[in-house]
Amino acid sequence: MYSKKIFKLTIPIICVLIVVLLVTIALAADKTKEKSRIAKQQAVTNGPIVPDNWKWHKIGTLWNRVTNFGMAGDDAYVDRSPSCDYPGGSGNSYLYRGSLWLTARVDGVVHSSQLEDHEFSPLDSVHVFTGEGTRSEQDTYTRYYDVQAPLANDHTPLGLEITERTYAWSESFRDDFIIYEYTIKNVGIDTNGDGYPDTPRDLTEFYFSYRMDADVSKLPHWPAEYRFSNQDDLGACNAFWDWIELIPEWAEVDHGLTEENADSSMMIMWDDDNPHYPADNGEDNDRGNPGPDGTLQSPGFIGYRILKTEPASFKVRSIRQNHIYNDPGTDLEAYNRMISTTEFEGPVQSGGVPFPYDYRVILTVGPLDTLAAGDSVVVTAALGIGSDPERGGIYSLMELVKNMDVAKVIVDADYQIASLAAPSPELRVEEYVQNGVVEGVKVVWDNTPEMNERFQGYKVWKSDGKTAAGAFNWQPLGWGFYADTTDSPSWPPPTGDEPNTYQIIDPNVLNGFDYYYSVQSVSYDELFGVMESNILTNLKYISPATPPATDLSRVKVVPNPYRGSAMWNNPIPSDSEPWQHRLQFTNLPADASVKIFTLDGDFVDEIVSGEIARKTGAFEGADNMGVAEWDLITRNNQEVAPGIYLYVVDSPTAGQKVGKFVIIR
Repeated sequence: MYSKKIFKLTIPIICVLIVVLLVTIALAADKTKEKSRIAKQQAVTNGPIVPDNWKWHKIGTLWNRVTNFGMAGDDAYVDRSPSCDYPGGSGNSYLYRGSLWLTARVDGVVHSSQLEDHEFSPLDSVHVFTGEGTRSEQDTYTRYYDVQAPLANDHTPLGLEITERTYAWSESFRDDFIIYEYTIKNVGIDTNGDGYPDTPRDLTEFYFSYRMDADVSKLPHWPAEYRFSNQDDLGACNAFWDWIELIPEWAEVDHGLTEENADSSMMIMWDDDNPHYPADNGEDNDRGNPGPDGTLQSPGFIGYRILKTEPASFKVRSIRQNHIYNDPGTDLEAYNRMISTTEFEGPVQSGGVPFPYDYRVILTVGPLDTLAAGDSVVVTAALGIGSDPERGGIYSLMELVKNMDVAKVIVDADYQIASLAAPSPELRVEEYVQNGVVEGVKVVWDNTPEMNERFQGYKVWKSDGKTAAGAFNWQPLGWGFYADTTDSPSWPPPTGDEPNTYQIIDPNVLNGFDYYYSVQSVSYDELFGVMESNILTNLKYISPATPPATDLSRVKVVPNPYRGSAMWNNPIPSDSEPWQHRLQFTNLPADASVKIFTLDGDFVDEIVSGEIARKTGAFEGADNMGVAEWDLITRNNQEVAPGIYLYVVDSPTAGQKVGKFVIIR
């Protein structure tokens, strides 16, 4: 039986005051630690250990990094890659670090192998598999062990080898989670120092633990340690739902969470109200991080749920919490405080109310009385997000529970759930040019999804930017939903110029601005209801541009004046869109170069026709030879100052033109 104890912690105010100092140290140490890690690992010249390696799941709504050393996500302070980014492509990270802990007794003494102490070493790279023979749309496979750990200090190996497999999908009913399968084998220890296990040994009182340090959530432009990310989280579990009553506005909602949903299998974290700071929109309550316009920047809940264990008697034992300043310091302390107990904890309280802070939640399975030499256990879990982007709060929790229930159905069916939904159509976008002038964007897609018996129609979307949470601000294009039903006024979509295609002309565009388009297929299944292909699967970008000119009469600087806060810019740089500032010189001849000067005649930079500032390779139309983009970085690699600038266009075929433009920060 679980305990409903909600433990209390007193956090010294001094801890908050030293966060800035810790950030400074951490930022400097981040790269130093990585250099040390690489140097130590390179010193291992024998044995089976291979270099650190990682890949990413980027096909669903949840994007995450998979590593070959026991970590889920990316805990880098700088240049972070997707780490439970939700929605995918937003750069909004819901996970700082997910880590594996394995604990047992050796000759009666407790030892624990933990990711944080570099006690797992990679045995293989991360391999990605798609297509025939896979369990999901995108499988990964890797191996690591704790037999030899050259990066660890004072490590006592348990002699365990872990085979990790992950599974991800793009279909809307299962694109919010990634399933992890761990096969943990007792391979024995290395006694002659060659890195290979050679001595079998039984382990007693064996535990599997998973530590989730979520930091819900973190936008790319927020500092590494920030009041809106890691300093105001709460954690809980699904062993009981009484803790919902601690938040009055949640208690009033008919959330439908009952004992059927309370199976003690899942730990949960979310962004709560930091009472010391208002939200970006000035409101006192910053739960979910309302942006300046009130849009929730952190509406989602992250969860980690145990779906299956082999043997079945290997059950979830506890879900415990601690905060940033009282992490266990030794294996024995971790065992006594976080692993061996049988408590399932709700949110931390202070004075009878939830106390948001920088927490870690630890879920433990076990113990297994004996993990004999050569034997294995298998633990299957799901890491996922639930989000109601408009309402957040309890509604996002309800979505998380529903998503994790779907993950359980998939595992219980041994992954034998076919690809039910119709696939995404092939999509193409291009400038719609009339009489040498761009009059819009042509959106073209094929009809192959209609071959699926569950096909119901298409949803056509357009976006001209992102919300405060980093998600595209999708708006319907044309009818929006083209429903393949009897007497539907929207069916069929407009016929394309090519056989078996549809097309829409979008006239509401401006040259030089970025636009994003996607076409989803919509399907229906009795079990899972309405299913949509992932909106990011065929996402296309375009920055419309008139074809190259033959003279200099229509050369323009767009925008002019340039404003640093305008929608033209990219306020939330991300892994897929790292650029931030840019302006364009349009209607150029294909052979033109543009030199930029201050009013005093100082040479600032030079760009040429066809050059783009974003350098992502994902933009169609941005590399038009009639356009040159500038990233507002000088030839000395410095950000350009506000002011008035001169430009000189030189074209061997069309001559020279001089003009001015203004930059306002």
